Amino acid sequence: MEKNSKLRKQSFLFLVSLIGIISAGAAIFGFYEASFFNTYLEHILDLDYIYISIMVSVSATFGLVFILVFGILSDNTRSKYGRRRPFLLFGIIAGLSMFLFAFSPNFIWCFILDSIIIGIASNAFYTAQRVLIPDLIEIEHRGRANGIVQIFTLIGTVLPVGLTLLINEFYTIQTGNGSIISQNGYIISLAFGGFFLIIVSILGFLLIKEKPISELPPKKRFFEDLKESFQYEELRANKDLFLIIIALTIFNIGIRMILPFAFNYFFSLGLPTLGLILGMSIILPVSLILMLFLGKIADKYGRKRFLTPIILVSSIGFVIIPFFFPNTVINSIIYIIAVILILIALIGILIPLNAWQHDLLPESKRGQFIGILNIINTVSQIPGAIFGGLIADAFGIKWIFIFVPIFLIGAIPFFMMVKETLPNKIEDHV
Repeated sequence: MEKNSKLRKQSFLFLVSLIGIISAGAAIFGFYEASFFNTYLEHILDLDYIYISIMVSVSATFGLVFILVFGILSDNTRSKYGRRRPFLLFGIIAGLSMFLFAFSPNFIWCFILDSIIIGIASNAFYTAQRVLIPDLIEIEHRGRANGIVQIFTLIGTVLPVGLTLLINEFYTIQTGNGSIISQNGYIISLAFGGFFLIIVSILGFLLIKEKPISELPPKKRFFEDLKESFQYEELRANKDLFLIIIALTIFNIGIRMILPFAFNYFFSLGLPTLGLILGMSIILPVSLILMLFLGKIADKYGRKRFLTPIILVSSIGFVIIPFFFPNTVINSIIYIIAVILILIALIGILIPLNAWQHDLLPESKRGQFIGILNIINTVSQIPGAIFGGLIADAFGIKWIFIFVPIFLIGAIPFFMMVKETLPNKIEDHV
């Protein structure tokens, strides 16, 4: 029995690490698409900001549509290569397009590569990547799985930031209006992001093992499947999923109030580089340990039991920020604690929340509902960014922080209406 348990544990760690590497690739790719593509139009092609708006708007629209389309298609794929695995290979197209973007001679090439090709291919990849945990990990292990995958995702966010600092150091050109990154800098950066996605796409396709076709729900036609999701019987059957969507919408409005302005705020502090490095050397390890801990308690005690205390405690971090400046040792310690609490709200809470969502996704419609969740998440960015901008203009950017807990705490009653998904027999034996 002990040997079999050890084998199962090794299999779990291998599978979750593989999903984590795939998710890290998605995070790296997403970082460069969201930031470097836009600055390429300004730095290399010397285009007006309206061109950035056009490209971003069309790309976002394609993302909303195609992640839902590919979600439905992957739900009903029954190929000999699996249900989701074929869609991971679209990452090869997206990654190659990112690399080619660095050689784009004009806006038309940028638009075709980003808004159309990457807009379609990357969302096919994201569809498969985001349902790997509910498809492959048993319910009693999904909290820990999400904790480990979230760590890989955080690493996938930090890596390109570090590379960007190096690029800024060695591939910056001074101009009359400041400094820009040279085309060689873009080639290196986008090659890293693109080829990393290609590698994880191939790894996922080769190493992921899905359920046999015989164990999957019956296949449905595209429009039949989509229509069923909005019928009364289906809505009633998935009532808890739609309740958590409402709760997440309110919660995400609060998070999206601060995210667009976070870098602007921290740069406005004018902290020395050494101070930032020392602070991050404390914040990151503590955050990683907390992620593992949150994943473990989500599997041991359930998804919702500790959610309210976590939200309330993390909200304290937002309240602290406007009243403290890291100008003394004591204030710096308080500030670091506040940032750690904020990271729990931004990243840590996602661990039990993602596990909860994964539990509630109906097996036959996981890809489709991931698409619906993505639409809701994207829509919540609009009021969040508007509220944050209005507060920053009226009172100053640091005061955005104090308004965020209103939405985080406001989501709690809706979260509490959602049923616990971890069965009592699992809670007793995990």
